Amino acid sequence: MHFTLIIAGLSLALLIISMVYSSWSHERQREANMPVPAMETIVLALRTFHQQTGRFPRDFNELDERVWKGTRRAQISPDGKSLNAPQSHYYYTLHTINPPEPTSATLPAKASIWAVPTGERAQEAATYFWYVTPQNIEGWMGPALTRENIDAVRAIPSEQQLALLTMTRQPRGGVSMTAPKRGGIFSYLPF
Repeated sequence: MHFTLIIAGLSLALLIISMVYSSWSHERQREANMPVPAMETIVLALRTFHQQTGRFPRDFNELDERVWKGTRRAQISPDGKSLNAPQSHYYYTLHTINPPEPTSATLPAKASIWAVPTGERAQEAATYFWYVTPQNIEGWMGPALTRENIDAVRAIPSEQQLALLTMTRQPRGGVSMTAPKRGGIFSYLPF
């Protein structure tokens, strides 16, 4: 009988360990498919390009050649206006407004970036729209775009159009506007 209790205790411990591991493994796999935006990386590249040339790039091809050194060439569309990042599950479009004569311009050069989630969990992630200047970022965030309103990413929208897409302006506080929320260790448990 003593041997049976030891085996029952070990079996119970093994069952608990396997349940915790299974839950953790399932959550890791689920999180791997969650879209994670890389807006800060793109903004850093845009500002690096601007610092080197005094203007923003016309398209992602120009940005890839000068800053990324060709590492993202396969992800860029033939026209250079969009970038599909399958590992982060986001689709990006770039639109730039560069003054014809930067030295006498009254308004700074601007770049606008759309980040639209893709993949099987796209509806669980946010869509982002950012205006980037050499000094500031104005950001909007909203729900994932649907097939009906996906055409919005082909242009620079007005604030009214952003409102129609239920996108809200994000505060400027020095905090990442795209940082994912972490649930801690208890997010892995099934209860």
